[in-house]
Amino acid sequence: MLFESLPNETLLQILHSITSVQDVLSLSLTSHRLHNLLSRPAQRLPILFDAAERQYGPLSSAIAVVTYYPSQLPHIHRPSPPQSLSLLKQLLHVGQVANTWADLYPFTYWRGTEQDCASRRLLSEHERYRVRRACYRVWLYGLAFHTPNFGRYTRLQPPVVRSRAALLRAWTTRELGEILDFQSMMRVVLELFVCPSDGTIIHRHKERYGETPLISLVHPSGAKLRCYDHYTYTRTAQHTDMWEGWGGDVEHYYVVEDMLKLHPGQLLELYEFVVNGKGLLPLLDGAITQNSNAAVKAFVAGLGEWFENNGETLGETIKFVISERGDEEVGGCGDLVLE
Repeated sequence: MLFESLPNETLLQILHSITSVQDVLSLSLTSHRLHNLLSRPAQRLPILFDAAERQYGPLSSAIAVVTYYPSQLPHIHRPSPPQSLSLLKQLLHVGQVANTWADLYPFTYWRGTEQDCASRRLLSEHERYRVRRACYRVWLYGLAFHTPNFGRYTRLQPPVVRSRAALLRAWTTRELGEILDFQSMMRVVLELFVCPSDGTIIHRHKERYGETPLISLVHPSGAKLRCYDHYTYTRTAQHTDMWEGWGGDVEHYYVVEDMLKLHPGQLLELYEFVVNGKGLLPLLDGAITQNSNAAVKAFVAGLGEWFENNGETLGETIKFVISERGDEEVGGCGDLVLE
């Protein structure tokens, strides 16, 4: 039997079973009949949202992100908005970010030793679902509590702690562990790529180029170097702009704690710029740069003074909620996301 000869009810059932929005749209372009079926809003939107649920679900968590407004309490359940193309576009954006994090998960969990690399595999659909769910929840928490309204001097005030904990109490202990696992992945991305420490830069350089120095000292006159002369630093051929560290171990720790306040969309944007060279980050004066270190620092400076020396609060709030329940600490090592 030809596909075109199937009744409309069967064709609609097939469309409802497709697992990606792109596949639905592509199939609708294969014939006038399928295109006409999807041209009716009463049929198009449910089909597209069903596909989005399979591809980017859970949509309920994603909707909480795209519909969040600062004047609303994040832990108060809000009815889902009516289906619309505008809402779908926003869900596709955050969903693509969440799926990209799911793609990165194997490379951050199985890393380091040869045995880890040999064990690396793709995530199952259920595992990808957990990563996306954790991504949306970290994103929602960041929109609600990693803002200028919550400075470093208010983070321990009891009303503020209770407001943060109210959001997390709606989730099970295992789901809170999955959030810690996702935050650990964000930490790895920060430490290895976006803002590596001086020690990481030196170690990476020695692995690639041996004992070749990152910089050399050159006197402006070209004369023989003396200890009291003024020298200028020049990069060697192996020193690129992206190889600029973010301080020693102690200083770097606080930098990472600050950077963990970025929501997954912001951090992914920085990661793609540093690693893949996608996009150009503007500097404060409006100029454009390819220097990853300068661009990231300018991006952070543009967020405001509240961002610096004000570490993330998600991890400590999760521990607070888990201690309230009398449960043991969970998460943080990636195991809860995996089956």
